[in-house]
Amino acid sequence: MHIWLLTHSEELKKPNGTGQIVRAQLPQACTVVVWKRTEPDKQLASLPLDKTLLIYPTAEPEHFDALSEPLTVSQAEHVILLDGTWQQARKIYNRTEYLKRFQHYSIPNQQSSFQRRRNQLDGGLCTAETAAYLLHEKGLTKQAESLNTAFLAFNNLQS
Repeated sequence: MHIWLLTHSEELKKPNGTGQIVRAQLPQACTVVVWKRTEPDKQLASLPLDKTLLIYPTAEPEHFDALSEPLTVSQAEHVILLDGTWQQARKIYNRTEYLKRFQHYSIPNQQSSFQRRRNQLDGGLCTAETAAYLLHEKGLTKQAESLNTAFLAFNNLQS
């Protein structure tokens, strides 16, 4: 499974962003794409619809072919994570039309342990927690545990 981090440019400037942990722990399985509102990313836009999940807390059935089976994490070859604050993620999603073509996957009932940022969405996970969850669901337990260990160490640092 390849993880694509569609990252808001402001997120790259923040020392408490967890996308950097995902990049460091999964250098061969993670690609960072800096979001540009006026320039859709050609690589992301051309990912196969039947093998790619967009991790975003919405699932509007009108976006998908009613005859197709929903894609599961274990079947996905690519996952796209919106890397930024919840406000930035909403902005990226709402202003990037090609993202709406991908099947959406919402992570159910998880509580974040991320402490280094205020104003967290209830039930919302940070980027590193989300990636670790997905790796675990895919059966990539060693990578999930390694990422989770790095996240916990980062999370416990004084900000």
